Amino acid sequence: MSITLWKPEPDVLIHQALGKACEEASELANILARCLIQGLNQGEPVSGKPNRQALFEEIADLDAAVQWLRELVGDEYDEARADRKLNGFRRWQRMLEDDMDATPAPEMREAGR
Repeated sequence: MSITLWKPEPDVLIHQALGKACEEASELANILARCLIQGLNQGEPVSGKPNRQALFEEIADLDAAVQWLRELVGDEYDEARADRKLNGFRRWQRMLEDDMDATPAPEMREAGR
């Protein structure tokens, strides 16, 4: 294994934009996990804020952070790659839908069993 010298991003604005994008991505990951665990249409247990509302707020926050970062570093966004990725997700969705149509739904286990 080779060891190399790592130093923080020297441009203060880019450094901060990278940090904010990372922070917003983490916040989005947190609400995604909550939606998986509790359900998209449930609410945060303490505040009661709907998970769906929190999800779309965090998506907006991440979109803003990514846009700011793109503006600062010189936008090299790969539209073709994004389109390929989205088309792949849509093909996967069709595969999942076909599989759900062909496979009987498993019974949900009761809590504690």
